[in-house]
Amino acid sequence: MGEVRCVIHRSGKAESTVFLHLRGCFDRRSGTELRRELRQAFDRARGARIIVDMADVDLIGSECIEVLLVGYTRALRSGHGYQVVNAEGHVRQALEATGLCPRSDEHLYAPAAGDAIEAALAEVG
Repeated sequence: MGEVRCVIHRSGKAESTVFLHLRGCFDRRSGTELRRELRQAFDRARGARIIVDMADVDLIGSECIEVLLVGYTRALRSGHGYQVVNAEGHVRQALEATGLCPRSDEHLYAPAAGDAIEAALAEVG
């Protein structure tokens, strides 16, 4: 049996929030599992907020970042709350670049990608 590279723990629904706690390395091989767990979180949430806790993530690859971005888009379209929290180090830097986490120096630059996407969707809708 191969080395376990990532762990996803889904907490119960509490006060309209579903938590996904991620641990380990989320590389290309983890994308399918992350996609499945995120889909199940949305199915379970039924309009609730989804929080993805990245506190114990050591590495995140582009495929898993894409999965998180797809989750963000789905949340916008379906009216769910969606938040990626507790990312640190290189993981945080990667997520800041995509707008999934607010930049620590955000006040010096233009709004995060999430704000720009929300503004564009508001103009269309």
